[in-house]
Amino acid sequence: MEFKKFLNLIVNNEQDLKKSLPLLQAGRKEIQKGVFIGKNVLIEPNIFFDTSKGEIVIGDNTKIKANSILRGPLIIGKNCVVNSFAEISSSRIADTCKIGGEMEHIVMQNYSNKSHHGYLGYSYIGNWVNIGGGTSVATLKNTYSLIKMGGVETGLQFLGCVIGDYSKTAINTSIFCGKVIGMSSHLYGTVTKDVPSFTSHIATGKLYELPLEVAKKVQKAMAKRRQVEFTKKDHELFEKLFKTTALDRKMAKVKKGKLSFK
Repeated sequence: MEFKKFLNLIVNNEQDLKKSLPLLQAGRKEIQKGVFIGKNVLIEPNIFFDTSKGEIVIGDNTKIKANSILRGPLIIGKNCVVNSFAEISSSRIADTCKIGGEMEHIVMQNYSNKSHHGYLGYSYIGNWVNIGGGTSVATLKNTYSLIKMGGVETGLQFLGCVIGDYSKTAINTSIFCGKVIGMSSHLYGTVTKDVPSFTSHIATGKLYELPLEVAKKVQKAMAKRRQVEFTKKDHELFEKLFKTTALDRKMAKVKKGKLSFK
């Protein structure tokens, strides 16, 4: 998967936030200095808003559950849920997302979930991604050295990962810094290398191809939970993505056959 444009979104995230925030404040209610909310936003008790480094904008019909901490600059889209005891900072969260745990410097696209505890930082998360409870992403090497992504020096000391559309992580997955995860991939265990699209990564580091029909079935089930239809165009898109990423799987020596955790 081409990662450079997503890396640029991570690198430029805070700058982009500061450009976007003034444009999004119009028509929204300022409930305290620097905090702007849309229509039908539910804010439960004991929410701490920190605007010392930037404003916070929250979209229509979003729910902020009790005892959460939100630190600007921050954009949270419409129809989102922020779970209790979350700490979210310096991030751009799109529409219809469920978020929780600790998140900082994140770009997250529509219909993605990171509902539970675990740390996610300095990363790009695509559409329709589900981050399992306890999943954490490393953003700093033990050596404090600069991080490579896709074999390329980024010049960054802090960098998480890129996760493509439709991918999933199991509970307690750990992802090393600088990793690129393709589209419709499933992660289990500790991820120490890049994972191609339509691939299952297991704890031993083995890679198995995720069959196209299984990928479609999983996405259809996820879409149904959000009352979204999985259309003929979606079927065609998955078929195209599977075909165009076949070479990546071949080069990574992804195995075909039944997934085994042994």
